[in-house]
Amino acid sequence: MSDSYEKNSLRRGSVTKCVLILLVCAGIFLPVASLAITEQLPVVPSDGFTIVSRGSLEQVLSQTGEIESADNDILISKCEWSTRILSIIPEGSWVEAGEIVAELDSSDIRKRFQERAVLLVKAQSKLADAEEDLQIQKLTNQSILAAAQLQKRLTRLQLDGYLEAEYPQKLHSLEASVALAEEDLARAEKKLEFVADMVQLGYRSVSDRENERINVLKKEQAYELAEDKLKVLRDFTFTRTRTQLKAIADEAERELERVDLASRSSILRREISVRSRTRSRDIYQAYQDRLEENIAACIIRASKSGEVIYAKVSSSSSARIDEGSSMRYLQQIAKIPDRDHLQVNVRIHESNIRLIQIGQPVLINVDAKGLDQYEARVKQISRVPMAGKYPNYHLREYRVIIDVEADPELARTIAPGMTATTNIIAAQRSAAVYVPLHSVVEVGDEHLTFIKKGDEVEPRVVTVGISTDASIEILSGLNDGEEIVLKPRVTCAQHIVALQKSSQSKHDQNSWISMIH
Repeated sequence: MSDSYEKNSLRRGSVTKCVLILLVCAGIFLPVASLAITEQLPVVPSDGFTIVSRGSLEQVLSQTGEIESADNDILISKCEWSTRILSIIPEGSWVEAGEIVAELDSSDIRKRFQERAVLLVKAQSKLADAEEDLQIQKLTNQSILAAAQLQKRLTRLQLDGYLEAEYPQKLHSLEASVALAEEDLARAEKKLEFVADMVQLGYRSVSDRENERINVLKKEQAYELAEDKLKVLRDFTFTRTRTQLKAIADEAERELERVDLASRSSILRREISVRSRTRSRDIYQAYQDRLEENIAACIIRASKSGEVIYAKVSSSSSARIDEGSSMRYLQQIAKIPDRDHLQVNVRIHESNIRLIQIGQPVLINVDAKGLDQYEARVKQISRVPMAGKYPNYHLREYRVIIDVEADPELARTIAPGMTATTNIIAAQRSAAVYVPLHSVVEVGDEHLTFIKKGDEVEPRVVTVGISTDASIEILSGLNDGEEIVLKPRVTCAQHIVALQKSSQSKHDQNSWISMIH
């Protein structure tokens, strides 16, 4: 069942497509029949024809612009504060390089310069105090550090001296004292034995024996005392003294580290203070230098010789540069143009910019010079369009610079600021076939002219080239000498309407065919 359904669907689709094709074909032939009905054209008056010509043809774009110097010495206000013009030389005056052109009011800046000078002196004084304090602290730190280093060395020498000299000396002395006391005790004991023997023999008295016994007791006490001193030195005094001297040496070493860190910290604090006050001094000094430069900038001098032309303040005709005029930073005051290198600044509509190329020849007519023409060439074309002038801000125009190539002596007769009409020769043909511009009509995507054939006329498709205000170039479709209708839109209006309908029908049919496929 699904197979039969698919077959029926295919049949219905084929039938539908065939019907559409038949309708399209019918539509294709219908305009031809209607065109045949209107094939007979109205009779054209004998004076309504023109001859196809051959000759030179130029495509010229005319635009009005202002003459300006290609190299201007722009005199601007480099004073960063708003001020006023005290004096300015008259416009048109000739100045030499270095001569004063204008002088701006610098009284407020000078007053501020004097006020800030006091702050600068204070900042310099504080910096000097900080630098002196830093130097004193460096010398103090050197003394404290040297004393700490000396103390460390002395304590280390004291410890080494005790361990290597004082203790061995005391130990040797006490050991010698013990040996002598032991020897004295031995002699005293021998003598006591001898005296005791003599007393028994009756040669000595009992008192002599008692004296010797007491002497032995003294020698024993001296020996024990010497041994006690030696033990105290070995077991207690040496350990205590060594520990004490080592602690003193270690403390001296730590004291040296503390003194070194404290010295570094004190120096760092004072160096930071010096840097901070140096920065403050530099800020005040820079501001003073800035004020001084602005005071000097109030005297505006010419950098080269030439004629002074005042700058335009605004588009308003009433606003102009004059004594007392307010001036802002980087505002133009005047310019000294180079009269030997002139150019014209024009604006070309975006629809014509494709016809402009760098190097194209230009003929310039200066309004103030009458019919005199000057040769020039396109020098520069802006890459991006600019908004149109008031009131047509929606327009997009390109800035084109045209370099005047006139003789220097002749160019000096032209002054910057004059109005000039530029005729840019966009294209030239030496042997072009051309017809009047209004003798060609556009139907759909084709250009048509109407050719005289006996007493009748017939349309002919032509290919066009460049055009002027009055003529248009014919690249193919016509030969020079043929007669064509001069104003086909007037004398062949009905036929043009029929051709337009036919063209539109073909366009619609092509759209249907593309949709079917």
